[in-house]
Amino acid sequence: MDQSDEEENPYDFVAQYKKLEMERKNKVTSTDDEHQPIVNSTINSPTTTSSTQSETLTNSDVNNTFNSKASASSHTKGDSRRQRKGRSNCATEDSADINGPVICIGDFYDGYDMPLPKVSKEKTPNAKMVDDANSIMDNWKKRQIEEAEEEDALALANRVMNVKVFWRQLRTYRFPLRMFQTISGIFEFFAKLEDIDTSHVHLDLHKKTLSPTDTPNSINYKIVDFIDGDIEFYKSPYDTTAAVPEVDVEKPQDDVVKFSIKQKDIKRPIIMEIKKTDKMLILYIKLSEMLGFDIDSFTLEFDGDKIKKSDTMESLDLEGDECLELFQKKSKK
Repeated sequence: MDQSDEEENPYDFVAQYKKLEMERKNKVTSTDDEHQPIVNSTINSPTTTSSTQSETLTNSDVNNTFNSKASASSHTKGDSRRQRKGRSNCATEDSADINGPVICIGDFYDGYDMPLPKVSKEKTPNAKMVDDANSIMDNWKKRQIEEAEEEDALALANRVMNVKVFWRQLRTYRFPLRMFQTISGIFEFFAKLEDIDTSHVHLDLHKKTLSPTDTPNSINYKIVDFIDGDIEFYKSPYDTTAAVPEVDVEKPQDDVVKFSIKQKDIKRPIIMEIKKTDKMLILYIKLSEMLGFDIDSFTLEFDGDKIKKSDTMESLDLEGDECLELFQKKSKK
């Protein structure tokens, strides 16, 4: 073994290439010398010719493969050099030969000057659903506020009042009554207490004789008032005339109006009076106290339109003496 073989470096591609090139030239020269007599006798010896051609093809394939690898490596090195030199500008002629992603450093179009996308004015289905939900919540809140205001107005208008009666100048009795509740219960209480008929019970406020159909509201009872009570023995229970003439206080005609209320299957209407400034809630309360109905168990209508408790004569365009219809609600089972 020569010293050159021992010192041969397998990674020295230049030396390997030169070595292969020398071997190829030697083989080509030797094959040319051997082929000289064989060319004239190709017909007589086809087997030899085919083997010789296969060897020739094999050597050429090896050379072509090595040359292609060398050219590819040199081309890659050249491309890498060109890429380093052309990093500042992406639109170079060499960029067309580059395969794979290209990273450009420098001036390039970033698209920031593009116009904003146009937003359609039509609402999307989700936006419509949100608007519907908001409207439902707003209506629910409004209805809750109206119901609360109605309850407060009812509690204030038909509030409980302690009616005080100074009976026979001996003792004071207190009777919790609603403002539109009749005082007939007071007559019955003293009739039972004295074991007399209710017609013998006499009550008066500010020297005005009271009747069982009066209410704290109708007599304009105040918290500081006292009703005087006594027994009238000379009055017969069958006597329809008053023992003492009463002085009726005339009510201004411009302040009070009357309504006729019709009920189903009842021919005789109910006559009710309210002030022009009163809300229809007062009419509901009076009917509730008179008929013994719950205030939410019936409704009033005029010409087919429902009358709300918060309505007024002005909002309904009423003048008085109109005929209203009373309808009872169906009870929920």
